[in-house]
Amino acid sequence: MVRAGVVSHPAEWELCGYNEIQNPPERYGVIDRLVLQRLCGFSDPEQFVAQHRQWVHDTIENGSNHRENCWTESIAIGSSSFVEETKVKLGIKAIGRRVKEQRKDQYVLREEPVAYNSVFDPQKGFLSSDNSYLLDINSYSLDS
Repeated sequence: MVRAGVVSHPAEWELCGYNEIQNPPERYGVIDRLVLQRLCGFSDPEQFVAQHRQWVHDTIENGSNHRENCWTESIAIGSSSFVEETKVKLGIKAIGRRVKEQRKDQYVLREEPVAYNSVFDPQKGFLSSDNSYLLDINSYSLDS
């Protein structure tokens, strides 16, 4: 919401990851803060919170709070095993979604974007006459 100009600092947006890390809820948290803390290389929770606060401050001050597609357009991001496991857990919902290596040892699960007009353009899209057939309703019995 900072990038969108709605707030000037993520602390001003009640339901966001920043606030969950800085002031974790007693129940129903979305972020596994202990795992995140360990992945960031911190053993002390207070040191992690202080460093996170500093990272966010520096990013806002430097004006480098640009959108990172890997975070905003992916269903899952992380190690190959984590992303593959997420895809398996999604089951049928993962059809059409691909695991791709984003950077060395960083994988994402996402679906390829399709331009809206390409779906309905008979020259380009999925709904062309080559991808369809007419149903002969006279060949079906209403009793079956």
